[in-house]
Amino acid sequence: HAPGTPTGVPDVAGELRRLMPRDRWLLELLGEHQAFTTEQVTALAFDHIHTARNRLNLLYSRGVLARFRDAVRPGSQSFRWTTGLVGDAWLAYRAGKAPPKPATVANRVNALAASSRLAHLLGVNGIFVDLAAHARHTPGARLDVWWSERRCREVTGELVRPDGHGVWTEDGTTIGFWLEYDRATETTGRRLAKIDDYLALREATGLGHAVLIWVQTRRQETELHKRLRTHPAVVNDGLVVATASGAHHPAGPVWLVAGHTTRLRLANLPTNNSRA
Repeated sequence: HAPGTPTGVPDVAGELRRLMPRDRWLLELLGEHQAFTTEQVTALAFDHIHTARNRLNLLYSRGVLARFRDAVRPGSQSFRWTTGLVGDAWLAYRAGKAPPKPATVANRVNALAASSRLAHLLGVNGIFVDLAAHARHTPGARLDVWWSERRCREVTGELVRPDGHGVWTEDGTTIGFWLEYDRATETTGRRLAKIDDYLALREATGLGHAVLIWVQTRRQETELHKRLRTHPAVVNDGLVVATASGAHHPAGPVWLVAGHTTRLRLANLPTNNSRA
């Protein structure tokens, strides 16, 4: 603590002179998206993973970040990074709020580490990280918007619960999309029911973003397309639904639009280009 700082209050003012612009940007992202792996942080903001690890470990030692990982044999799992006590206090002060107590931060980190949805969260974040990393090294490419599930709910309410929302620009073309990321935990019937929800959202708000569904296997994708070909929201109402599967890059030609046979790049998907 700095001289005159009450005991138990993080020395955010003292950290300001040591927080680099990239650190602050990472804190803002973690405040919105909760957790990233070391590899994801590297892709977002660093050129070498060793440089990223050194900086992340330094921020951890100062309480700006927190980290956790599961035991894996053989080898070790990559650390998962989130905001620590100083990071949470910095975000709170920026928002004009009182900083959380140490126990509150510790409970949040523990709950995140133990969450059954952590793998899903990291998978969703991974899609957007891949896009952001592609934009870092590709002239004319930009991830203009990246919303978390929580941020999406502010717009969609109870109509539908997207895992994320993005606006992607490449080669002068812009597409807005809702993302559904499935780790094989939902039935085909449940996925199809969500299509009706997205149609209701479009009719209620006028937001005509494409609906992107990322599944784990080609078999799941094939089964889904058999049903999408005759789905009224697609056939009669023109809702744009596209799928991808496996470990492919989301900016590339991996998206198969319902009713089509050729996979397209993300920027080439049909859309009315509306923005949230």
